[in-house]
Amino acid sequence: MRKIDKTGLCLAAVLAALALASAYAALHFGWFSSPWELAGWLVVGFAFVAAGLGVQGNQTPKNTNVHVDARPASESEAQAAARSDTKAPFHDRTFSD
Repeated sequence: MRKIDKTGLCLAAVLAALALASAYAALHFGWFSSPWELAGWLVVGFAFVAAGLGVQGNQTPKNTNVHVDARPASESEAQAAARSDTKAPFHDRTFSD
């Protein structure tokens, strides 16, 4: 095992111990009337977390439109853009018929 694997395993064991200790404390202090009520709250909580992660993971990427004539800017075009000395963009131009 690599060192990072051992560290991850140790952190997972610490998290599991904390989870068990907090569940025991919650039952001991009477926050839940039975272990089944605690399990029900945990299921609902995990469902909300899973739904939130699912929404975050399936976002569509933006700026995906690539036109046929897309190419990197030349040196002179890049310098003109840096000086704000560019021509009107194509979508603002009008062409005669």
